[in-house]
Amino acid sequence: MKIIFLASGAFAVPSLRTLAADKSHDILVITQPDKPAGRGRRLVPTPAADAAIRLGLPVIKVDSANSLLGHLPMANPDLIVVIAFGQKLSEEFVASATLGAVNLHGSLLPKFRGAAPIQWSILSGDIHAGVTVIRVAPIMDGGAMLARRSTSIGANETAGELHDRLAELGVDALRETIRNLEIGRAVEEPQDERQATRAPKLSRAMAWVDFSKPAREVSCRIRGLSPWPGCRAVLIRGRSEKSVELQLLKVMAKSMSHSQPPGVFLDSRHVACGSDAIEILTVQPRNRGVMAMTDFINGHPIETGDRLISEAPAPSSD
Repeated sequence: MKIIFLASGAFAVPSLRTLAADKSHDILVITQPDKPAGRGRRLVPTPAADAAIRLGLPVIKVDSANSLLGHLPMANPDLIVVIAFGQKLSEEFVASATLGAVNLHGSLLPKFRGAAPIQWSILSGDIHAGVTVIRVAPIMDGGAMLARRSTSIGANETAGELHDRLAELGVDALRETIRNLEIGRAVEEPQDERQATRAPKLSRAMAWVDFSKPAREVSCRIRGLSPWPGCRAVLIRGRSEKSVELQLLKVMAKSMSHSQPPGVFLDSRHVACGSDAIEILTVQPRNRGVMAMTDFINGHPIETGDRLISEAPAPSSD
């Protein structure tokens, strides 16, 4: 099968590796152009481009895939596969492949249509997440469903960890879809528009948490925003020591009765919430690497009564 594989993000890499391993496929990868990153602003390829180059696949980097229509080095493609690409395809581009175009999406559609479905699965307090292979359609993430896979969300699982698991889970769903399309047995199930929900793009303005909420809600917010943008907090010491800025990255809700104000440490690892508490597992101090809370405590002993403060940024005056 001749496949045009349009992808940019790391979510696409497991599927790309699997398709490339099947030598019966001829694959052309189209991705976003290299972007500046890091302090030196060095141009860095997308994760999909990096993987494709390592696999020895041809790669085209372009701002608009639609501009390639009529100029593609792959003539008469059988199928277009879209995963974490970041560009909207024209109907003409979709129609250029004999079997059309399919998209691997990181949610159990029709829930969480949009840019950040995995994060919003956790932010919304869901206990299950999954992937759906759909037809590319004019309505964003609204195409007919061809395959689905579901998994439970771990009690302390972060969005980053769930992202990696769902990327692997999607491999089988995509293979099933391609196989069914090849033999003409694909079943297309329309989405129920009444059940559709949105998963808008995340922003740095979301990088805070309200400890007065119940522990499970606090846990979902911290884990859903990890690793980016992360929930920022300031550790306020009970004595005269300096405060410490942290990103809270991995926590777990704990059933713990207490009479302390929200944000106060009950012991070296547990922080009071509006009800119950969270256990902090992983943090990142400012200008430091990610570390386990046990390692952080070794250098910054926590005393009962120390507290965390996390505040929403002031509204912009613009």
